Order: sequence, then structure tokens, then C-alpha cells
Amino acid sequence: MYVNGTGSKLIVEYLNNNHYLSPSGYRKTGIVQDENKNNYFWNATTVCDMLKNEVYIGNTVQNKVSVVSYKVKKLRKVAKERHIRVENTHEAIIDKDVFQKAQIIHKQRAKKIIKQYDYLLRSLIYCKHCRLANANCIKSKSQ
Repeated sequence: MYVNGTGSKLIVEYLNNNHYLSPSGYRKTGIVQDENKNNYFWNATTVCDMLKNEVYIGNTVQNKVSVVSYKVKKLRKVAKERHIRVENTHEAIIDKDVFQKAQIIHKQRAKKIIKQYDYLLRSLIYCKHCRLANANCIKSKSQ
């Protein structure tokens, strides 16, 4: 559907209107379609993540994230060049040509995020609880 020009939001509407369970719903129930009203709805983020996932073409990709240290449990993303990619580890669900077309379309449609403001003191302000330059820290907002 995506390669034929249907956007992720319309794909989500189609899946929800036809009562297809989301991946989490399938994991919990083991069924694909459920005519009963369920709480396992699709969203655009899930569809976009699936469109970029190489598992569907038979590849396994590892080393996407790494732990900062064994003491600190925080994860950080690893550059794509350092990912471990093994091709043809299992049977593909989607043809590789269709997958590549979807990647090209996704890159064309992707929005470029541009910072509106670059604050002078941005790198100098830290949260006293998590010691990160994180404006979204829950602890700092509650005080």
C-alpha cells in the first residue's frame, strides 16, 4: 500500500477499520483479525517502524544500541555503519525490491527537523537529578 502511494495514516485507518490487531495485540492474543472491539489499535509510528525494519526482507540487524557502561543502564544509538547485518537469516515476507522502493519513498516524504532556536546557554544548564541537559526530566518539572 505504501509503495502504491498510500500514506501511513491511511494505512493505519485501513488496518483499524478492518479490525487487524497491532503487533502488541497479536502478541497477546495470537490472532490477526478480531471483530470484537479491542484496545490494540495501530498508529502511524508503528507502521513507519515496520516500513524501515529489515526483518521483513529476511535480514537480521544487531548492535543498534549499546549500553554506556555496565554500571549505567542507559542506552545510546550506534551509528548505522557499525550495525551488524546478516542477510537471508530467515524467509522474507516482503520482496527486497518493494522494500527498497518503500525506503526511497520514505526518504522523500520524511520531514527535516530544523531547530528553531539555538540558545546560548543550552549546554551549560543541567538537571540536578539526572545530571543531563534534559528539559524533559520529570523530577525537575515537579519541583
